[in-house]
Amino acid sequence: MIENPEHKMYQRTKTVSSPNKTKVRKQLTEKVDDFDKYGIRRKVHQFWHDRDTPTLDKILVSVNEDNGLPNFSRTSLFRLLKSTDFVYMKRGRNSGLIEKSEIILWRRRYLKDIKRYREEGRPIYYLDETWVNAGDVNSKVWVDKTVTSARVASSEGLSTGVINPTGKGKRLIVSHIGSEDGFVPGGLLCFESKKNTQDYHDEMNGDSFRDWLEGVLPRLKENAVIVMDNAPYHSVKIEKCPTTNWRKDDIIA
Repeated sequence: MIENPEHKMYQRTKTVSSPNKTKVRKQLTEKVDDFDKYGIRRKVHQFWHDRDTPTLDKILVSVNEDNGLPNFSRTSLFRLLKSTDFVYMKRGRNSGLIEKSEIILWRRRYLKDIKRYREEGRPIYYLDETWVNAGDVNSKVWVDKTVTSARVASSEGLSTGVINPTGKGKRLIVSHIGSEDGFVPGGLLCFESKKNTQDYHDEMNGDSFRDWLEGVLPRLKENAVIVMDNAPYHSVKIEKCPTTNWRKDDIIA
């Protein structure tokens, strides 16, 4: 006969205790199904679509206000986001941008066109504009360390060295065009800026660009392709679209 241990304990202590049972609780990731997880993920991405920063408090409000999703505490939502591969990390200012689909298609179309032009043997020219300050100089120069003062330089018939610029000086706008053969001879356009602005595009306009380009075209090879960016003065319409400020006689003319 096998004696029951509980019966033996009762005979000794005259008491009976229930066995300890550990309750197994479901993890948070097990309580939330995949459908709800996908809904929460879309909530986070909606902030990015709206160009807003998805902080934990904003996500919590957005999720709890949705009747189709379960309610969460702040801590529970934080754990759920981490379990669905969201990472809370420091933002970087040099991070790569995720480009829009139309930009990707634009670049793809450009590469296909360039490839076709090269296969056809057509010469390809690239043009662009930039600016340079007249006071821009080399950052390093040769210096005679034996000349310690103007008096020493004068007595020995020497100079005090190169004169350093006191400012950036005048701004020059530069435009040029070139190909794999180098810059086109006579294709340089350089003039003094009249405005003190940070954007050199303000100095160019459709008329000046057209006059310069018409002078450059005869210098290019036949059947050439010109590659340029979409600056406003590169695609000026000869006939402007009428606006509400136009008079009736101007529209009819």
